Amino acid sequence: MTASTRSSGASSPGGTRPEALLVGQSGGPTPVINSSLAGVIAGARGRIPAVLGLRHGIEGALADQVVSLTDLSEGDLAALRRTPAAALGSCRHKLAPPDVERVLDTFRRHNVRWFCYIGGNDSMDTCARLEGAARDAGYPLSVYGVPKTIDNDLVGTDHCPGYGSAARYWATTTQEVTRDLAAMRSYDRVLIMECAGRNAGWLTAATALYRRDERDGPHVLLLPEMIFDQGSFLAQVEHTLARVGYCVVAVAETLRDASGAYVAQSSAGVDRFGHPIVTAVAETLAQLVTAELGVKARANKPGTLQRTSMGYVSAVDQDEAFGAGHEAARQLAAGASGEMVGLVRREPGAYACDFGSVPLTEVANSERRLPPSFVHGGAGGAMEITAAFREYALPLLGPAPDPHFQLA
Repeated sequence: MTASTRSSGASSPGGTRPEALLVGQSGGPTPVINSSLAGVIAGARGRIPAVLGLRHGIEGALADQVVSLTDLSEGDLAALRRTPAAALGSCRHKLAPPDVERVLDTFRRHNVRWFCYIGGNDSMDTCARLEGAARDAGYPLSVYGVPKTIDNDLVGTDHCPGYGSAARYWATTTQEVTRDLAAMRSYDRVLIMECAGRNAGWLTAATALYRRDERDGPHVLLLPEMIFDQGSFLAQVEHTLARVGYCVVAVAETLRDASGAYVAQSSAGVDRFGHPIVTAVAETLAQLVTAELGVKARANKPGTLQRTSMGYVSAVDQDEAFGAGHEAARQLAAGASGEMVGLVRREPGAYACDFGSVPLTEVANSERRLPPSFVHGGAGGAMEITAAFREYALPLLGPAPDPHFQLA
């Protein structure tokens, strides 16, 4: 996409820069974050004179790394929608007080009058702080957020662009690895899958969306909303092995025990926003199973695969991500500010979503966890997803693939 690397130095007659909308991407990418970027660009056309992009999110504003997006073709936008990761580059940067004035200086140099940030709850905090600082400085700046996260943990929206595709990845690959484990159960007996999601179990629960019967994994769900009990966990695995012959476990990366300690053996401090960096919970549990039950256990951690696999992208998710970006640009052009696009599910009838808005201050640094109505306790203390969660989540995955393969 050659046009995305050009300088923003194009000027209007008279030598002054045209008023511009500046858009950035922040946080961990999703399979559809570039669909939202394409939506912002498309939504600004005919409404706003110029569209600029920040290289690597708000860090690009600190370094004055701004590129022109105004002249991207329709073909460029179509290709952008099919591209994984963050095309502009992303970052995880918490604004310090001295940063704010430097960011506004960059905005002034490029005549930025509208700012759109595609990101999660930390990014919405950045948006809220910039809007307040611009207002205090008397600088005319309108700010709007576009939701983005595979974790699905933003408040004020029915769901988040990015979640449907990551959930589709997990629902499908769980059935694929179950078939592998079933075939190898004379040697490999247990598989532990580590899911992203920080403190919310939306992705871990999604692993069970295509489950039909007791042979299908996951057989054990370990959600961050529950307290891990080692004895109960081992009993569930042992019971599954006796009944089915193999056991697939889906576990959230930030699982904690009754003392509040992470079950994972490895914790690498905190990120720039103060969130703990926790790794290796799957390895920890696999080692526990082998030591206590004497069976071979494997650990799978897809890592960035769960947020970059375009082969599993949800068409519904892709379209909604584009629509959310388009709506943000439309709202900015109409004079709105201080809000994030929210997805509002229509009820009842066939699945459909409209776009609403939520104040940035409600979203910033808040977290929506999996509600109790979406899971329930099963036999032996095992957790199961409910019909309510299936009704909520399945439409977001788009038309289902056929993961119901023959079992060995």
